[in-house]
Amino acid sequence: EHTYELLRKGDTDGIFQLESEGIKKVLVKLKPTSFNDLVAVLALYRPGPMDNIDEFILRKHGKSFSYLHPDLEPILKETYGIIVYQEQIMQICVRFAKMSLAEADILRRAVSKKDKQLLTENREKFVGGAVKNGYEKKVADDIYDYIVKFANYGFNKSHSVAYGYVAYQLAYLKANYPLYFFASILSNESGSASSKMRTIEESKRYGVKILQPSINYSYSR
Repeated sequence: EHTYELLRKGDTDGIFQLESEGIKKVLVKLKPTSFNDLVAVLALYRPGPMDNIDEFILRKHGKSFSYLHPDLEPILKETYGIIVYQEQIMQICVRFAKMSLAEADILRRAVSKKDKQLLTENREKFVGGAVKNGYEKKVADDIYDYIVKFANYGFNKSHSVAYGYVAYQLAYLKANYPLYFFASILSNESGSASSKMRTIEESKRYGVKILQPSINYSYSR
């Protein structure tokens, strides 16, 4: 709980992928309560998907929304009905049009290129497969349009989970073991002098005392 409290406050200096002022504001507005929220923020906070952040936050906090078809709920529930991940597009293709994962991946890539001929060919494939699978043609068309709308915005979920895992570990250390967190950052030689000074100032807020260089206690790092 300390970790999510830190994330909700946007107290994320020194934390992988979460240091920009923009993403701090998103964390403060979103108030993440689960790892899935963190993963979604990392996928949404990039050009294109950013357009969906405000709607995502509103839905997280209770704004009502509906699915184009009930069968979309298991796929889109964790992202409040918004397509955030490329894998969700593939899951929709498998669920509705009975495509193989390989076929779904080809459709995902084709749709993201916005090639008119490919869009038409894949619409026929998706809608035809969905109708054969027992869905109404209008529902299938609407869902395909929905996929096209979000295809450019979709981020790779497995990538975002890996980012989120590293970010969460760092946030956990900062929230629960600040001494080790700040010691590790200050021992990292790649940091600039100005960023080290900011880290030293921030460490004081956490009650971490930074000693002056000492011939008796300091090592080369």
